[in-house]
Amino acid sequence: MGNADKHHDFYTLLLNTGIRSTDAFTLKPKHIRDNYLVKQMNKTGDWLNIPLPVNTLKILDQRISGEFIFDDLQTSFQRRKCTEHLQSNFEPDFVRKNNINLHTFRHTYAHNMLNKGVPKEVLQTLLGHRSIKTTEIYANWVRKEELEKWV
Repeated sequence: MGNADKHHDFYTLLLNTGIRSTDAFTLKPKHIRDNYLVKQMNKTGDWLNIPLPVNTLKILDQRISGEFIFDDLQTSFQRRKCTEHLQSNFEPDFVRKNNINLHTFRHTYAHNMLNKGVPKEVLQTLLGHRSIKTTEIYANWVRKEELEKWV
């Protein structure tokens, strides 16, 4: 996050909530309620109800003034530049091999939650997956130490 520059707030939101970037782009102040992010997902139409960490709440509180929380990411050009900035922190070959994009934050969030011991059923709710099978894709990435606690 040290090289996030002007995208720091956006990257932090993605990393700390696991929401899809397409949902984050359209966040409005009304979606922040009582320390929760409450929003209907663009992809599925289902509702998210995600508790927000204190550091993320502070970021969002500073951005509540506009129509959108991320007014600076409303055009496809701005969104593309945001992705390109993320990718510029890595070698091009690494970006290609590892498919580094904004969705990578969602995967990192899921892995972090599983490594903290969050049950996959809870993670399913936080990510807004309709099927536990989708969430189980992330379970293959849980650290060995965490798995051993449960087996």
